[in-house]
Amino acid sequence: MRETGTLIANRCLKTTLEKLCERLIKFDPDIVQIVQFGSSIYAPKHAKDVDLLILTKRKKDYSGYFDLVNEEDMPFNVEVCVFELHEKPRNGFLRNVIGAYEVIYGSGEPLNELAKALVDPTFEEARASVRAAQDYLKLGLTSSDPLVKDRHLREAFDTLFHAARIASMVYLSTEETKWGKVRKQLPSPYRKRLDEAIRTLHIDYFYKGNYPKQKAEEEFNRWLEKIRKYVEELEITCSAHQQ
Repeated sequence: MRETGTLIANRCLKTTLEKLCERLIKFDPDIVQIVQFGSSIYAPKHAKDVDLLILTKRKKDYSGYFDLVNEEDMPFNVEVCVFELHEKPRNGFLRNVIGAYEVIYGSGEPLNELAKALVDPTFEEARASVRAAQDYLKLGLTSSDPLVKDRHLREAFDTLFHAARIASMVYLSTEETKWGKVRKQLPSPYRKRLDEAIRTLHIDYFYKGNYPKQKAEEEFNRWLEKIRKYVEELEITCSAHQQ
């Protein structure tokens, strides 16, 4: 049985990924970069799988990549996304990648080039994340399937966190999207509030699933007001600085 949520304790992680890279490159010699991103980077204690982004000159049949990352000898689950160099991933996906990543094959240049094409985030985008979080909550509360319900509720809390992250980036007027660096640049008390959102919404509620099950809507609404206030305060402060 494959391990989940124990990647930091899995000493073979690096070695396994190196061997996987060799397999992938043998299958697709046109690969120029393989990037590990997501929870296995920023929250390895709680990660359920490893996310990989593959950039190649010419994509091969997707089933080939999928079969390689899911061979029986893999000690953990791997999710893979493949793009050709000329393709532009959607902004939301690309921000998630460069929010926490490590290049495990190739140079960092191809991903850097994609990052340069990112449209600057806006406060309206942050508010859109808040609205999307409310939609996830509704889906969760109305679902009769316990697993689907849990998934939507966790997404609701996590999307509130992303609203705070986007607003923080706009406030700083920065192209920097790595969460740790964004957090360090924020003045206190904004830094403390973003820290709380990371620890509670993103790690504890989304990845660990430790949100209050019997009071999920009440807890969501409490955080909804906190995140709305956070976004509004950052926007007001930005407007004042621009005048």
